[in-house]
Amino acid sequence: MAAKKVNHSPTEFPGGFSLPELVIVLAVMALLLTLAVPTYRQYVQRAERADAIRSLLAVAGCQERIRSNTGFYDTTRCIDGLSNAAYRFQVEPPEDTSSFGFEVIAVPSHSQGNDCGALSLDHTGTRSISLDSGTLSACWGGR
Repeated sequence: MAAKKVNHSPTEFPGGFSLPELVIVLAVMALLLTLAVPTYRQYVQRAERADAIRSLLAVAGCQERIRSNTGFYDTTRCIDGLSNAAYRFQVEPPEDTSSFGFEVIAVPSHSQGNDCGALSLDHTGTRSISLDSGTLSACWGGR
C-alpha cells in the first residue's frame, strides 16, 4: 500500500504572518513591557534597600560589641568589607576611636526613582531617611 501524496495549494497553508498579525503581537508585547519594567525596577530597588538595611544593622551590631568591650564606639572599624553597588556607607563621626555615639549612613549611588534617599541608623537605634517623599515605615519596612 503506497502512501497517498497530498498537494495543498499555497492559499490553504499560507507561509508566515500577515502585517496586521505582527502589529497586534508587537502592540501586546509593548503593553506588557510598559507594565513589567517599572515593577521590576521597584523590586530591584527594594532588594537593594533591604541589603543596605542589613548592612546598617550589621555595622550597628559591630559598634555595640566594640562598646561593650571598650566602653567607647570606634568609628574607624566595622565598615570595612561592606560591598553594595547601590549604596555607599559611612560612619559619623569619622575616624573617632573613642566616641560616645555613632551614626551609620547608607547613601544611594543613584537617586533616580529613590523615594527614601540616604538611610541612617544611630547608636540609640533611631532610624531615619533623608528625603521627604518617602515614609520611614515604607523605607525601612521593605516597601
